[in-house]
Amino acid sequence: MFTRLTLLLGLFLSAMPTWAQQQKVDSLLSVLKKIPVDTDTGHLHQRAQLLWSISTNYFRPLKSYEKCRQYGRESLGLYHQLQHTRGVAQSLGNIAFAHLYESHSPEATDTFLLCYRAYEQCRDTAKMTYIISTLASHLFEMPEQSAKALQYARLCVDLTTRANRPHGLCACSHLLGDLYDRMGQPDSAAFYVQNALRILENTSNIPGIVPLYLTMGRIEERKKNYAREQEWLIKAEEAFQKHPETATTETALNYQLAMSRCFIRLGNLPKAELYLGKIAGLIDQTQDPSYRERYFYDLSQLAELQHRPADALRYYKLHIRARDSVSNLENTRRITEIQLNHEFEQKEALAKAEQERELERRDARSQQQITVFGLLLLVLLATAGFLFYGYRQRQERRRTELELANLRAQINPHFIFNCLNSIYRYTKERDTDTAAKYLQKFSSLLRLVLENSRSEKITLARDLEALQLYVDIEALRFKEKLQFSLEIHPEIDPTFLQIPGMLIQPHVENAIWHGLMHRKEGGKIWVRLSLTAEDLLRVEIEDNGIGRTAAAELDSKSALNQKSLGQKITAERLKATGKLAHSATIDLTDHHGSAIGTKVVMEIPL
Repeated sequence: MFTRLTLLLGLFLSAMPTWAQQQKVDSLLSVLKKIPVDTDTGHLHQRAQLLWSISTNYFRPLKSYEKCRQYGRESLGLYHQLQHTRGVAQSLGNIAFAHLYESHSPEATDTFLLCYRAYEQCRDTAKMTYIISTLASHLFEMPEQSAKALQYARLCVDLTTRANRPHGLCACSHLLGDLYDRMGQPDSAAFYVQNALRILENTSNIPGIVPLYLTMGRIEERKKNYAREQEWLIKAEEAFQKHPETATTETALNYQLAMSRCFIRLGNLPKAELYLGKIAGLIDQTQDPSYRERYFYDLSQLAELQHRPADALRYYKLHIRARDSVSNLENTRRITEIQLNHEFEQKEALAKAEQERELERRDARSQQQITVFGLLLLVLLATAGFLFYGYRQRQERRRTELELANLRAQINPHFIFNCLNSIYRYTKERDTDTAAKYLQKFSSLLRLVLENSRSEKITLARDLEALQLYVDIEALRFKEKLQFSLEIHPEIDPTFLQIPGMLIQPHVENAIWHGLMHRKEGGKIWVRLSLTAEDLLRVEIEDNGIGRTAAAELDSKSALNQKSLGQKITAERLKATGKLAHSATIDLTDHHGSAIGTKVVMEIPL
């Protein structure tokens, strides 16, 4: 009887050194021939695992990608037959990487997506993140695929956040920041890159921090804030020198070229010349012509500013020559990609035609069984309809409960009591004008809240109207110590956009009661609305209160519980929409590290 010894032999041979590669594959193939070719589950699993090992550990390292895909497909077929989902996912991943290394972009993209769905069935969040981040990084290299790369990068951030994987979240946030930077959205880019920096700066193992500093420097460069760019580049240089394990030629060239260009813009020509001198010893160690293009351009700029026209012209000609090399490489890549796309479309057409012929043959064979299949289908549909009806009923009950909880959260009993008490006090003091003004705003707010709670979504204008009434009432209670500023980007039409009601008000209420109420001189709240993408509304709520740490020490237990309840209900309402929404709370500090307020950032899908 065949035992597991042959499988162990194969796995042992797969770990041998490179010089024994041919002996290894011959041994693995001989082991494969000894496994009986039958339908036994154990034998099928052994054959599938050996085929995957040959594909992954032998052909892929030797860059024999066609053989890698051939054996990968054989293992994939066996794993499909065994209904072994993880084996299917591993085989698909191996095939996808073989396509990727040969620049077969369409095949690689489609296979990575199939691999992702297989790992999704396994609920393997780590592998899902790895696959989709690889796909996002691949598409990032192609500017025409920026939209898809952004979609997959945001999915990576969501997956790593849910899985609580800080290093994965750092890498995905950096990728998302680079994408926003490429799309000309520096604020969003800085937000995600700084998130990644906060993670890396709090750990001792920070080999990837230099590229993050360089990205922040590039963002400041786009804003033409060259002094701030210099600060980030100095941090990159310090981190580079502190962690020699990251000292690659490309990394050194990146920060030194950025330094030289920054000093040229700042007019510090001796410093620029110093860094360009350092680059001269490294530029011949890389084959990438884009570094020479940037290097000779900076030398030309420096020579021109130093009034050396002959040198400036000579370096500019070298820059043009290097730029032409980059263009030729890009054109070659583009032509290759077009050819591969054409070949892929031809293969797809042939596969589709074969699939249609196979479907016709299956239809002909199954014609006699159509009555039985029809009855089974009716039973399945009836069962599915019954289950779906029960699901909809449960969802409806859940929505009703959530709407009731939402209404209770929107109309805070303490707020109503305080308003009525204030109206009574003004009436008793015979300040009828203030009392009437207070009562008018209070009644208008209650009417708006009750009307808005009847709809799942309302216009942004109606939600901001309710928010303004709430702030006006609180300002009357604060005796005009509360200042409120609402900033709306010109691209936003509040009467057109629709969002779930009362998403902004709970954060404004928290800012007032837990940030500003402890300040004797009062304070100010800023609400800023902008569009970070066509279907994404960015909301920033900033206050200059005492900060979350001080508020937590001063707030009563009941106040903290009410604040937590409001935030929980708001999160559940966002989750109930079925879309992804991002939110973050940032503690604002001055240069001494003292708290100067809090900022809440929400990104709400429209």
